[in-house]
Amino acid sequence: MLATLMTVLALTLAAPPSPPDASTATCRSIDGHVSCGYACKSDGQRVRCAQTLQGRCTVIDGQASCFDPPAYVVKAYGAALPESECKTIDGVVGCGYSCVTDFGKAKCARTPAGVCKAQSGNVTCFDPPAAVFAVYGKQVPRAQCVSNGLQMACGFNCVNASEGVRCAKTPVGVCKAQNGSITCFDPTPAALCAWGRTLPTPQCKLGETGPVCGFNCTTAYGKVACSGTPAGMCKVFDSEVYCFDPPAEQQADAACLAAVGLAAIDGAAP
Repeated sequence: MLATLMTVLALTLAAPPSPPDASTATCRSIDGHVSCGYACKSDGQRVRCAQTLQGRCTVIDGQASCFDPPAYVVKAYGAALPESECKTIDGVVGCGYSCVTDFGKAKCARTPAGVCKAQSGNVTCFDPPAAVFAVYGKQVPRAQCVSNGLQMACGFNCVNASEGVRCAKTPVGVCKAQNGSITCFDPTPAALCAWGRTLPTPQCKLGETGPVCGFNCTTAYGKVACSGTPAGMCKVFDSEVYCFDPPAEQQADAACLAAVGLAAIDGAAP
């Protein structure tokens, strides 16, 4: 019996320590520098820890690096959140999604729906804003990057014309190039929360100084003005166009408003 107990004790003491639980926050220290969080990693000189359970840390090119996805991304994807990545070049590390390296630069998008593109030694990244994830969830349309050889722009519904390159920031945004200028219009976060995927496509009309975009656009005496939401209105008085929009927050989903950091007001949808 004693021999058996001694054998079990010896095996227990000889067994390698269990790896730390990544779901439990901890603090680690090296050379007097302390870092606290999740999934901590050390490169021998420093310790880095993720600040959320969904964050990831790794040691790449001799450097400890961590990435935490934004809270609105975690909410949108839930358990289906894709794994992030890290890339390095010339000692520069970038972590996130769709990472791109080029000529000593390493950049990544902060969301799975983001994009990065390299051109002429520069890396351009774009991420849809929080309101887009609040409306589309994990089904956010893929953004794009376009270039005319000199300029690059990333986003949605991009325009590549002699006037330049521009992109909208949301899938329902529009860009219009005409008469030497480009105008892009995106509905406000409150409007996205109010109309969601049923939001009508904005329109653009040519004014004195170039395209003007929005909703219910009205023209008078060469001047154009548009409302910012489908519920808005535009009227002509004394050769001028005046527009008004009721607060979109009154029609918006309260949970959506909270997700984008806006407070619901009296009359908001529950």
